[in-house]
Amino acid sequence: MSWLRRVFGENGNGGDLVADLVTDYRAEHAGRARYPQAAAALRELAAQEDRHAAALRDLILARGGGVPPIAPDPIPGRNPWERAVNAHKAAQAKRQRLLGRINAWDPQEPAAVEVLRRIEREDAGAMAVYDHLVMRADPQSLD
Repeated sequence: MSWLRRVFGENGNGGDLVADLVTDYRAEHAGRARYPQAAAALRELAAQEDRHAAALRDLILARGGGVPPIAPDPIPGRNPWERAVNAHKAAQAKRQRLLGRINAWDPQEPAAVEVLRRIEREDAGAMAVYDHLVMRADPQSLD
């Protein structure tokens, strides 16, 4: 958001924070998959996503919003390598969405923005894990 919009009190996105947080909460549950050769790394990524979802759930509830039921969508792909690549792309898109949320809601919602910043920082650190998963998976393997 431009500094001019901030000066005039516009958040620049026309939405509401609870709706944005619900979307982010759903996304925390979207990136689950199983790769036997990288089980420990995936368990850690899943635990991180669970922590992020819990923080977003708390923000939603604190603002009087309802937390939707979540059923994770399967990661598309014909083999572990394609699923790893798609999970990596989804993680990158999620980070970009979080950066947009941070820009849209800062400085009006400092508590929510701090949670979103923490999630984005932790997700940035996880990108190396996704890179490793892509490099270790065999693009020629079959399920």
